[in-house]
Amino acid sequence: MEKKVNTERLIAQYLLGDLTSPEKEQLENWIKSSPQHEEFFNHLRTNTSFRKRYETYTQINSHQAWQYFKKRYCQVSATSILLKYAAILILPIIITAGGWYFYTASEKQTSDYLALGDAIQPGIPKATLILAGNYKQSLTPTYPTPVKVNHSTTAIAQNGALIYPTTPNTAIDTILKRQNDAVENNTLTTEQGNEFRVTFEDGTTVHLNYNTELRYPVKFSQTKRIVYLKGEAYFKIAKDHRPFYVITDQGAIKQYGTEFNVNTFTPECTEVALVKGSISIIPKESNQEQFIKPGQLAHIEQKNNNISVHNVDLTPYIAWNEGRLIFENRTLENIVEILEHWYNVDISFGTPELKQLRFTGNMDRYATISPILKAIARTTNLRIKIEGREILITDN
Repeated sequence: MEKKVNTERLIAQYLLGDLTSPEKEQLENWIKSSPQHEEFFNHLRTNTSFRKRYETYTQINSHQAWQYFKKRYCQVSATSILLKYAAILILPIIITAGGWYFYTASEKQTSDYLALGDAIQPGIPKATLILAGNYKQSLTPTYPTPVKVNHSTTAIAQNGALIYPTTPNTAIDTILKRQNDAVENNTLTTEQGNEFRVTFEDGTTVHLNYNTELRYPVKFSQTKRIVYLKGEAYFKIAKDHRPFYVITDQGAIKQYGTEFNVNTFTPECTEVALVKGSISIIPKESNQEQFIKPGQLAHIEQKNNNISVHNVDLTPYIAWNEGRLIFENRTLENIVEILEHWYNVDISFGTPELKQLRFTGNMDRYATISPILKAIARTTNLRIKIEGREILITDN
């Protein structure tokens, strides 16, 4: 009995997003330990009537909802020991080492859209470089190609990256003192379905996500290194005596050598995830610095000029930089938004209620869109129709 109770607790905590890594492993081992366990999960996850009850469940107080749900639907004994979790069991797709668990659905429907989904490829390395005088150059080459970025500097574009010639720290001051002309900026932009990388003259590397703009000088000043970001980018800052600043509409991120992710996709908000080192955050209309530590996520809110800091698992926030798409208890609406931008597709819903279904999962960012659509359909028994680059998600 104690083992059953523990399993119930693990399931409940997982579905509510409150499961630690060791507990996740325990739950996965329980699922794998018996075909009956997997079959039981399949039954609960694909039961449409329970899914409808869940949609009601999510709109009201969770404690009161559970008390009602237990009284109304869980008056069955041994055969229904896990039924009290059925109301929320259809939500997540359990993470495993190999990716997603897939559950039963119409094989005909699966094959219908799977072939079409395989034709929808992920984003590609592509960017536009904007030089002085608003001169624009498209960057797509996989082989080394010289790119004249100003009158005296030539960078190399290759393998989805723009690489500026490195300037040794000892030579920076001498070079800058000889320069009488104004500092020249370059701007690198990506569009929907694109990504790109850049290496600055100091050795700092930046990975730009889709729909991102990064403005920076060809050579940094003697005292500080400043870049301007709109969108999302992952930074690996080269160590240097000059502080490095990332400026967004909400404020500045300052540090001297570290790794972090900056995301400004949410309107009037900058999200910063610190992976290594130490950084400080300075709101736009303030001189007050707030330091954050590795493993912390910070939000800079433009409305009230406020910074909130949370200790979190950073994996879902930085996975895109490592070639994964990881979702932790995310709404289908939020997942669809990411898929639209990365796969350059248009996804719509038959009913607004479907947007609020939540999922947890891990997929290859550079695979076709089929695996994620297959996971969504098989977990929730939804119908997915693909026509060209337009995708419609409806209830069965």
